[in-house]
Amino acid sequence: MKREYLPVRPREAREEPWHEFYWHAWQALRSDRHYGAMGGQMPISFIALDAYARRYGIEGEAFDRFHVFMTAIDTEWLAYVGKEDPA
Repeated sequence: MKREYLPVRPREAREEPWHEFYWHAWQALRSDRHYGAMGGQMPISFIALDAYARRYGIEGEAFDRFHVFMTAIDTEWLAYVGKEDPA
């Protein structure tokens, strides 16, 4: 999508330095999902999130936060692609 077509980001949605970790993780995991026969995307699996967290030593409460943030990012992605290509 061209930059001129992107919606203007609300002021309260500014990027923080700590967001970068989650964006990198999501980029690494975004293709590790089930794709339906008709091309629909399913959420990133818990197993994929768990394997990533184990590799990078994310445990306990940190894993709980990781799971919440990754699920939030992925849910927004699925909503976005759902609007782009309604089934």
